[in-house]
Amino acid sequence: MAISSTKTVQRVEVYPLQDSSADATANAKHPTMMVVYENTLSGTGSDAHLDGTVATEVKHLNKFVSDGGSATDVSGEDALVQTICGAIWA
Repeated sequence: MAISSTKTVQRVEVYPLQDSSADATANAKHPTMMVVYENTLSGTGSDAHLDGTVATEVKHLNKFVSDGGSATDVSGEDALVQTICGAIWA
């Protein structure tokens, strides 16, 4: 009677900066990213009916938490997402 979830990256889209004249601490000055994760559920016992259930999770990531704020923490994201963030926000 346990439920587990396997999370995989389905798609990553990178969008160009919106305003090259914006302040360096503004999100508009940096590319943004959309990540689509696919969560596949599986269960045992009375939860076995969940096997193969797929839930989609979409995240939009900016360089900063808010304009002028601290950098977005991507340490909990998939390694591929972290690598892309490091490349586009360098």
